[in-house]
Amino acid sequence: MTTLETSPTHVVRIRPAALADAATLTEIGARTFRDTFAADNTPEDVEAFLASHYRPEIQEAELKDPRNLYLLAEVSGVPAGFALLRDGAREQGVQTERPLNLSRLYVDRPFLGVRVGAALMLRCLEEGRTRRHDVLWLGVWERNARARAFYSRWGFTEVGEMHFLLGNDLQRDLVLVLAL
Repeated sequence: MTTLETSPTHVVRIRPAALADAATLTEIGARTFRDTFAADNTPEDVEAFLASHYRPEIQEAELKDPRNLYLLAEVSGVPAGFALLRDGAREQGVQTERPLNLSRLYVDRPFLGVRVGAALMLRCLEEGRTRRHDVLWLGVWERNARARAFYSRWGFTEVGEMHFLLGNDLQRDLVLVLAL
């Protein structure tokens, strides 16, 4: 377990998620996705995406997949966000021997500004290095300025682009990498 004290009142604890956390991951994932992207997309596209990506049985299957590692962040015992690392995934532009994909890094709105994202990122970097990956890569929506700024502060650089289907809307994601 990783612990980061962000203030005298906020201690962020990061732990690997267990199968029993599937419903929590579904709930936080759907809520944070909706909070982040609903204003810039049609309700139909957002709901279609959520229906195909956030259901307890989907998160259970992801948790059971040995290539995946869910990291759950908690503040005072309350789930505050999560990251999903995927081993073996590769995107065009990621030209390394042992890449690790940061598939998701979501922080629930009440915990924005409490350094939950920083704690998750630190743990993701630690996991990548411990597992001897040479790069951490991700895709971020070109219009998600907050996330792009976050990744830039961590030193990620753009190496390409990929498409992301949100409902029926084909969107452009930037592919970012950080050497480990």
